[in-house]
Amino acid sequence: MTSFSALQSFAQVVLRLALFIFLVPHAALAQDSHPAGPAQPTLYLHATLIDTATGEVHRNASLLVRDGLIQSVANSSEATPGVNLVDLQGKYVLPGLINTHVHLAVGKPDPLLARAYLRRELFSGVTTVRDMADDVRLVGELKREAASGEIDSPDIFYVALVAGPDFFSDPRSSDASVGYPPGGAPWMRAVAADSDLRQVIAEARGTGASAIKIYADLPATLVSGITAEAHRQGLLVWAHAAVFPASPLEVIRSNVDVVSHSDLLAYQLFPEMPARYASAPALPAQADYDDPRMAVVYREMKERGIILDATVDLAYRYPSMKLSPSASSAIAAAAHRHGVMISTGTDDDPDWNNPDSALIDEIERLAQSAGFSPMEALHAATVVSARAAGRQNVVGKLQPGYAADFVVLKENPLENLENLRSVETVVKHGVAHLRKDYVPFRPAARH
Repeated sequence: MTSFSALQSFAQVVLRLALFIFLVPHAALAQDSHPAGPAQPTLYLHATLIDTATGEVHRNASLLVRDGLIQSVANSSEATPGVNLVDLQGKYVLPGLINTHVHLAVGKPDPLLARAYLRRELFSGVTTVRDMADDVRLVGELKREAASGEIDSPDIFYVALVAGPDFFSDPRSSDASVGYPPGGAPWMRAVAADSDLRQVIAEARGTGASAIKIYADLPATLVSGITAEAHRQGLLVWAHAAVFPASPLEVIRSNVDVVSHSDLLAYQLFPEMPARYASAPALPAQADYDDPRMAVVYREMKERGIILDATVDLAYRYPSMKLSPSASSAIAAAAHRHGVMISTGTDDDPDWNNPDSALIDEIERLAQSAGFSPMEALHAATVVSARAAGRQNVVGKLQPGYAADFVVLKENPLENLENLRSVETVVKHGVAHLRKDYVPFRPAARH
C-alpha cells in the first residue's frame, strides 16, 4: 500500500505543477501589458525643478532615479555609463500631485469606470489619491493593482467609514456594502454608545484601510472615543468638519488628523448644532468667517496640526443653498490666513468627459478664491496633501529617498496654474507615463 507521506508528496507536486501552469501565462501577460520600468537607473537632466517643500526653483537641475526612488538631486551633469539619460531642457518638474478626496466606487461599484478614472488621474499628474469611503472590496483590489503596476493608476489609500445608525438610511451606504445589513459591514459601520470601539476599529483595520472616516450623526463623546481608539490601533482619523451633533470645534478637539469640506466649518456659527447631517439647514448667504467663534477653530487646527481638506471647487461645480461657493472659498481663505494647512481634494465621482483631473481646477480655485500664491497652491497639492494621506515621509517632495513620483510640464505652472495641463510625462515609482499615450475613456469602451 502506498504510504500517506508518498501520497502527500505526489499531491504537492501536482499542486505546484497546476500553479505553474496557471501563474506563468498570467505573469507573462502582466509583463507584456505593463512593463516594470527601466532596469537601469535614469538620470533626468537640465530641468527646472520646482521645490514645493522649500518654495525654491532650481534651474539646470538633475534627478537620479534608481529602483523607483529618487537617489540624488543636483545640478545637471553628464550621464555615466549604465545610466539612462532623459534631457528635460526647457521643461518644469514638480512632485506628483495628490488628490485627497476621491470616490472610486460611489454608489454601485463599477470596476471599468474606476480604472478609467484612475488612468485619467495618473496621466494628469496625480500619483496618489485618498479614497474617502466606498466599497473596499473593489477599492482594495484597485489598490493592489495600482501598487503592483498592473494598471495605470495613482497609489490608493482608503478609509473605513463610521457613523451614527441614522446615517445608514442613505442608499449610498447600502450600495457600498451589498451583502451586509445597513451599518453592518466592517468598512461601513454604525456606531452607538454601547458599541465595542476596540472591535469596531480592529475590524476596520482588517479591511486594509489607512484611516477611519467619521461621517455623521455622532455626538462629541463618540467622536473623541473613536479617534482615540483608532490612533491607539495605528490608524489615522479623517472626519467631516462637522459631524452633527458634534460641532466643528468638538471635532477639532477630538484630535482628528484631517477634516473635510471648508463650508462645514461654518456650522460653528450656529447657536445650536443640528442633530443630524440630513437635517442640517442651509448656510447663511453672508457671514463673517473671521468671527471669533471661527477664529478659535482655525487657531486650534493650526496648534494641533489638523489639515483642512477644503474641497472648495466642489461648491462651484454643484452650487446650492447648502453647498455655498462663497462660504467654501471665504472659509478656506480665512483658514489659510490663520495658518491652517490645506490639502487639495476634489470629492468628484469618476467621469470620462474631462480629459484632465478635476484636481487642477481645485488647485486653481485655491489661487483664484482663497488667496493662495501659485507656489502655495502647489505646496498644498504635494507636501500638505502627502501629510493628509499619511505619506509625508514617502511622497510629496523631490528629495533623496522619496518615491520617484513627479510630473514633467512643458510650461511653467508658477506663471499660470493653467499650465498644470501641459503634462508631458508623469513618473510614478520611476516608471514614465507619456501623456501622448493617454486615451480617454468612452462609454463605448464598455462593449
